[in-house]
Amino acid sequence: MSLAPRTSHDPDALEPETLEGGGASVRPLRALAAAEARRLMLHPLAITGLALYLLTIATLEWAPRPAYSALTNGLVLPWGVPVFFAAALTASASRRAGADEMLAATPVGRELRTAASCLAGLGPFLLACAVQAILAGVYTLADVELERFPSVYEIGAGPLCVLGACLLGVAVARWLPWPGAPVLVMLVLITVSRVVEPVDSSLTLLGFYVEFALWGPPPYLEGVGFIFGSPAWHALYLLALGLGAGALAMTRDSRRRWVWLGLGAALVALATVAGLRQLP
Repeated sequence: MSLAPRTSHDPDALEPETLEGGGASVRPLRALAAAEARRLMLHPLAITGLALYLLTIATLEWAPRPAYSALTNGLVLPWGVPVFFAAALTASASRRAGADEMLAATPVGRELRTAASCLAGLGPFLLACAVQAILAGVYTLADVELERFPSVYEIGAGPLCVLGACLLGVAVARWLPWPGAPVLVMLVLITVSRVVEPVDSSLTLLGFYVEFALWGPPPYLEGVGFIFGSPAWHALYLLALGLGAGALAMTRDSRRRWVWLGLGAALVALATVAGLRQLP
């Protein structure tokens, strides 16, 4: 059996599967996405991040401020950041192992593999939604005192950041295939968030780690109101940014790059509108 690479002149050559294949590509895409989701969710960084978040919740004093923060932005740092690195490492695993050339000879094209890596982000996202729902139920049953119960948009901010982190990790793996690139990207994100993060800033909703509630002096148990702005528009802003990162990842390998460029431009426009509308 010859192991020579197949070319377009070989009548027996297998054309790589792409998203242009319509229904024929759905089954392999579904199987690949499920496999990638398992790899991502079982990655040591993803497991460590989730364990750190759960440990933080278990050890927090269930007072109004920590409880409210746990339901809104508590997922972003302990889980969102590790998941970003896990997604970048998982999506770049074949390249780092030197297996890209071997995979190029398989019927599954790189475009399909990138799409599967993007869809894998639904795994951590759905798990984050489930964790938030369970935590909300526990707080309700335990009659934890809250200034008010967070809206679905405020609760959804954490899972949306987790989804965006997964998609951005794939985009970084595809476009910046250099050692240390994910670290540099994360440093940029942290810097931007620190600039707009203070709750007394009118730009705080442009960040990712948003504290929706305002609290009095230490020990921060007395609520004094909530930040101005729209949590609903903020959720749409986060969703548009996350999906935009996914579109950016797809432009790297898609044969119909202009479609993903157009979708990415539309998502950037949506993020801009939502970003402005969310501000007070």
